[in-house]
Amino acid sequence: MKSKLNLILAGIVASSTTATADTLITSVDQDGATTRIYVSAGKTGAVNESGQTDFIYDGNKGEMIALNHEEKGYLQMDEQAMAKMASGLNQMQQQMMSMMQEQMADMSPEEREQMRQMMGSMMPGMDNKKEALRIDETGKSDKVNEHSCKWVSVYNDKTLLSEACVVTLSNLDIDKDDFETLSAFLNKMSQFAGQFGAQDEMMLNQHLFANKLLPVQIREHGEEGAQTTTLSFKKQAVSANIFQIPAGYTLQQMPAMPEY
Repeated sequence: MKSKLNLILAGIVASSTTATADTLITSVDQDGATTRIYVSAGKTGAVNESGQTDFIYDGNKGEMIALNHEEKGYLQMDEQAMAKMASGLNQMQQQMMSMMQEQMADMSPEEREQMRQMMGSMMPGMDNKKEALRIDETGKSDKVNEHSCKWVSVYNDKTLLSEACVVTLSNLDIDKDDFETLSAFLNKMSQFAGQFGAQDEMMLNQHLFANKLLPVQIREHGEEGAQTTTLSFKKQAVSANIFQIPAGYTLQQMPAMPEY
């Protein structure tokens, strides 16, 4: 989510082939930008504002496809490829941390702290600080889009990072199978985001899905203030084209990760 569910979304191109009614999740941020996620038969499609699918998750195969519309190409990642990429990112971070420690050896304490802060803002963990993340089920009730919901917050020590007003699965217009598909997709996305610092997103997603909860509103807190996203869920026939790679697109190779 650049809001926790900011996984792409947008208008959809009409198609002559449709599946049976499944699930549409619509996300609207505080500036009015609307994005959409479609779920059908074990698959999830995330669509951008131009009506193009950016990501396809096939839960039946455990496979993620990321489309590059500028280059008319796509990356295809299975569980093994995703684990290899995550491992490579972790090794790269550790190597950079080691290099930073060597460079800071002759610095003053003030200069070392400035360097840690600078590197920490560029890559998570580089400031050598451990996050003390925790979930707080506040018990506070609210009403969003006619849904009665309760607020769940994520803190780093005493700092509020994000919060979601959540409802139970049984109170939303989404089938259990579509929920399982959606949760698998968003968990994969948040695991990748966690490699780049979004640990609070990963923790929140894991908490919600484990307890069969879904957010109807999300607030992310940062230096620029709170960013609010509101979500709605409904059953709707899904175009089969959403889950298909466009004609003429070619398979691209995964970026090579440096070896240390």
